Amino acid sequence: MRDLWIAGFPSCYGGADTELDHNIDLWRKHGAEVHLVPMFGYDEKMRGLCLARGCHVHTYHPCIFKDRIVASWCNGDFLSRLPEIMQHGRPALTIWFNCMTWHFDRELEAHKNGWIDLFGFVSAYQRGMLTPKLEKIGPVAALEGYRPYFNRDNKSQRLEFSYREPQEKFVMGRVSRDDGNKFSADMWRIFDKVCSPRPTKTLILGYGDNARVKTGPPPAGLDHQTWPAGGLPVKEFYEQLHVLIHKTGGSRESFGRVVLEAYASGVPVIVENNYAFPDLVVQGVTGFLCRNSDEMSFAASILAFDEAKRKRMLEAGHEFLLNELADDERCWKPWKKILD
Repeated sequence: MRDLWIAGFPSCYGGADTELDHNIDLWRKHGAEVHLVPMFGYDEKMRGLCLARGCHVHTYHPCIFKDRIVASWCNGDFLSRLPEIMQHGRPALTIWFNCMTWHFDRELEAHKNGWIDLFGFVSAYQRGMLTPKLEKIGPVAALEGYRPYFNRDNKSQRLEFSYREPQEKFVMGRVSRDDGNKFSADMWRIFDKVCSPRPTKTLILGYGDNARVKTGPPPAGLDHQTWPAGGLPVKEFYEQLHVLIHKTGGSRESFGRVVLEAYASGVPVIVENNYAFPDLVVQGVTGFLCRNSDEMSFAASILAFDEAKRKRMLEAGHEFLLNELADDERCWKPWKKILD
């Protein structure tokens, strides 16, 4: 089996870096040697977790990827260094994962120059958004069959499934990075309009200056608490929730990893009936797909008043995760073709 080299480094939060972290679990489980090359630094805790899994960590230099299979997840530094990488020795295979629904200028330039051999798409929705512009430049070869791996036993997040019946309060929340495009302008209104037989509380993880500019202040009287990105372990955050309400503000989610995290933690999800979400949520079974903000508030109200339904939904979400979204063999198949 050939070694796999990664231009970049995983982290404990963030969609692309977390996806990479879980993929490391997949690769190592199947015996692949994984070499990590940080392009702009790394977290020491994550470095320890990678070394404990048997990964190798290297210092970047321009010829480090020569004749090797290299993959990169949404790493702008890798794109900016591709010219010197190619000058010092072309990799045997270069796989690029954008992870967004829009292109980087250097990504388009790399495609024009023929420096990207395979594009990895995290969903059919993302592929449909990105492929047309790429095809105008030249033929697009994809890592066919790729699906983001999710390991519910991942040591970085340590998410655990459990059923937690509401007691004094019905707790709602959402989590993302501090990016205005991740937050809807009416976020606070969605939570404030939820009706419940007990007092509600709203928790927001990843809330900072960018989100604050987008959402404005919460309404008077709304019981809430916020943390910046990384301000609370993700596991501790999900363990407090009874429902996750995730409406975006222009980011057009290419995948929506928070849905899988919620399923793994025993939290029902309420998301937009758009973007990649319909591939992750079975309407009315594992969560709610909503057309607008009022539907989101109403769906949360249903779960606040019907605990039996909420329990069925969180159990169905967990089963859907295990049986459909975290299929080990299905996720390994495209990598096996490349590395064998």
